[in-house]
Amino acid sequence: MKNVLLYGEFNPKSTTGIAYINSNLESSLKYLGYEVTKIIDPRTKDYFKNERIIKKNLNQNEFFKLFFILIFSKKHEISFITISMGNFGLLKTVIVQFFLNIKSKRSYLYVHRGDLNKNYNSSIYKKAIISLILRSSFKVILLSEKFEKNNKIKQIKNKILVLPNALTKYDSELSQRLFNKKIKRKNKGYKIIKFLYCGNIQKSKGIHKIIKAIDETNMQNNFYKIKLDIFGMKFEEINLDFDFINYKGKLETKERLENMINYDCLILASHNEGLPMILIESLSIGLPFITTKVGAVEDLLIKNYPYVCKNNIESIKEKINQFCIDLTKNKNQLNKILINNYELFSNNFKYSIFEKNIRENIY
Repeated sequence: MKNVLLYGEFNPKSTTGIAYINSNLESSLKYLGYEVTKIIDPRTKDYFKNERIIKKNLNQNEFFKLFFILIFSKKHEISFITISMGNFGLLKTVIVQFFLNIKSKRSYLYVHRGDLNKNYNSSIYKKAIISLILRSSFKVILLSEKFEKNNKIKQIKNKILVLPNALTKYDSELSQRLFNKKIKRKNKGYKIIKFLYCGNIQKSKGIHKIIKAIDETNMQNNFYKIKLDIFGMKFEEINLDFDFINYKGKLETKERLENMINYDCLILASHNEGLPMILIESLSIGLPFITTKVGAVEDLLIKNYPYVCKNNIESIKEKINQFCIDLTKNKNQLNKILINNYELFSNNFKYSIFEKNIRENIY
């Protein structure tokens, strides 16, 4: 039997998009006949400590244990690792990848982010470390053809595989039922419009501007109020001294889609993204979304998608108001958008497509 070694974050140990895709990868490889060995990144322990703000810790004891596990693990056909872009994360990636190259014939590097070029050119240290990681990889997996075309790093010129994110098999099947349920809902006469933010709580995701934009919209509008529920891991503090804005903790993987359909709109305003799972999930269940067009987000937008904002408060407010008008007065037009969104999902981001890509490209 072919075997594979997967290193990284996994559900339910983590709620990140990376964990979701690593778990999806695990399932598809098992289905294709691989014996899968998982090694969990010690970083995930930081996510479940009883602290208000998640801090980056060295987790020295856990890393020593990790090295022993790697040293005494058996030889595998292939292995996977995700690149971390922080200074310490890059060093960790180099060390773990060194062991994976010893313990496997071919090591695949997964790049879940859209800022590989930017980080590569940001400092001499990062350029040196990223170059070493790329040279040591058998193949480099990018999330979008957009990243492949824009890539300027010579080391991966002939190593690139494009493997878009996708829902799991279970979520792909569930999403159709939820989409049908969502699209058939009648206009309920909105006095409160429910917005959802789901992502890491940090400045680069635009969360502070989203909060400010929604508060200003509420102060300027007498017809309805916008309620914002914020889900995600807290990497920094946010100001919650506003009416209708609440932090709800982490949105767990279990029953995630069922919870998401209770909202009227998802909102993101990131400076940078890869291929966000939360937008793929939204496409799949008929949840409209407001987003910036960064990273590979363009791959998730139908032609002339109307709710694309810039990363500033005025633009976010403009798209919030445009969406609210469509929700309350142009529901048929909004439903047409959501049907086209679901078609985009079906054609590109279902589990069956992900599995086909794995079968045809991983060997």
